[in-house]
Amino acid sequence: MKKSTVIAICVGTMIPSAAWAMANPASVFCGKMGGHTVNAKLADGSEISLCYLPGNKIVEEWTLFRMFDGKKPAPGRNPFK
Repeated sequence: MKKSTVIAICVGTMIPSAAWAMANPASVFCGKMGGHTVNAKLADGSEISLCYLPGNKIVEEWTLFRMFDGKKPAPGRNPFK
């Protein structure tokens, strides 16, 4: 093994990765819309994240995020209020 490879591996293990601490953008957006996240297990065993919005409205988190391009709508333009 080359000396540079060993150094790269050592440096890579010493620098903590911030990716694990990064919040899911769709979950953050759900909160900005006044909702809260609930994980649901499907019949096939997979999981999805749902956003429970005020007024008992439920939307899949990433669908909600994409509907508004990740930007909270103006108060009069929010179809979920």
